[in-house]
Amino acid sequence: MATLASNNPLHKGKQFWAQLHDGPLQQWLDKRIPKARSVALSHRNIFLLPSKQGVVFFFVLALLFIGASNYEISLAYSLVFWLLSLFLLSIFYTYRNFAGMEVSAVTSNSVFVGEKAEVTVIMNRKGERQHESLQVRFNGSKPQTTDLLEHQEQRVNLYVDCEQRGYFNPGRLIVETWFPLGLVRAWTLLDLALNCIVYPKPHPCDIEWLLNHHSQNGATKTAVGNDDYESLRDYRAGDSLKHVAWKNFARGQGMHTKEYATHVDEKIWLHWDLFEGQGVEMRLSQLCWCVIQLDAAGVEYGLKIPGVTMEPGKGPQHYQQALMSLALFDQVIAV
Repeated sequence: MATLASNNPLHKGKQFWAQLHDGPLQQWLDKRIPKARSVALSHRNIFLLPSKQGVVFFFVLALLFIGASNYEISLAYSLVFWLLSLFLLSIFYTYRNFAGMEVSAVTSNSVFVGEKAEVTVIMNRKGERQHESLQVRFNGSKPQTTDLLEHQEQRVNLYVDCEQRGYFNPGRLIVETWFPLGLVRAWTLLDLALNCIVYPKPHPCDIEWLLNHHSQNGATKTAVGNDDYESLRDYRAGDSLKHVAWKNFARGQGMHTKEYATHVDEKIWLHWDLFEGQGVEMRLSQLCWCVIQLDAAGVEYGLKIPGVTMEPGKGPQHYQQALMSLALFDQVIAV
């Protein structure tokens, strides 16, 4: 299995990008193309190199030139120089097709581990210049191809796997084109300051056990039960004879039924020790599942984990704050 993984091109690509992230090339990119919310493409951030087809084209051109030199064929010389001028023109038009755009992006606010973060790439053109066959992608995402022909703005949605909780940055956006002849590749690597929150992956747990063993702090309410005597009411057919107030009946006060009550805590505390013996990530996943279930039931709940104490509450804001606390547990807050 290890051999298969090492021979997988996608696996090799991820390793290359992981090494690039902290290497000298990444440091050079950070200086050359710094982080920005929106980037205008120009000669400062566009790279040009012959494509695979361009390399083959050059090789054939070299063979033609050698043949023309050996046999002194004027027509062959003309063909070589014409093809060379075509290649030089393709460099200019590939760059022109790429330059002049402004690229920005927005990402989804939050996802859970195992889901895909949606990133919307926004490309704007300046003036009437058209841009064709533009390909955008992140490392690990499926590339999407688009054009800027009639509309001033074009949006492309990319989906990136989220494998770890916390702040997620999909990395540098790769924008590239081979238009018009495919002989030259123009591309850029843009850091568009993208971040989204990745919540722990919810893992089901015994919610009934949780409701029966949560901390008894907070307000209480009274519910029908069998714990403490509360009041008397008139006897109704079907009432258990065990609950009949026989002493009152013997005194001639009529037949009454005793009512009992159970005091139930309205507010539930989710705390770290509820899942003792579990690993950190599993605890966070189970707490995340409990938060989702309690929020859906409209129950007030508090959260106690190392470094974070949230008073019991409910509602969308409380829900988001609880999930964010779990997502960013033991992590440095991103700036």
